[in-house]
Amino acid sequence: VVRRRLDMGIPLGMPDGVHINGHGGQSRTSFKVDPGRTYPLRISNVGLSTSLNFRIQGHKLKLVEAEGSHTIQNLYDSLDLHVGQSCTVLITTNQPPNEYYIVASTRFSRRVVAAVGLLRYSNSWQSASG
Repeated sequence: VVRRRLDMGIPLGMPDGVHINGHGGQSRTSFKVDPGRTYPLRISNVGLSTSLNFRIQGHKLKLVEAEGSHTIQNLYDSLDLHVGQSCTVLITTNQPPNEYYIVASTRFSRRVVAAVGLLRYSNSWQSASG
């Protein structure tokens, strides 16, 4: 069906959803982390037509690899990934014990589609807010 649409010159529509670790919509994934550690995350945009923005509430993303190549290790509040792009970031769990939102959302489109997950500190007693 996709090939036929493309062969006819019909553009692909907006995605119906965005996923984090296979979860999207009302289904949320959570990652349990220990305080004071650094974790690698592999982020990929496997969509067909839309750029994505990825961010973790209150945490910086240190970009260490993009498309299989090492990068200058800058810190970012969020990253945009375009169709087919992948990268690896490091996050350091140096915030107060809590739950923090992880958000992946469409970029450069009129309609925003998003997925939300949770970064949950192992010693947390509070739910994410904001």
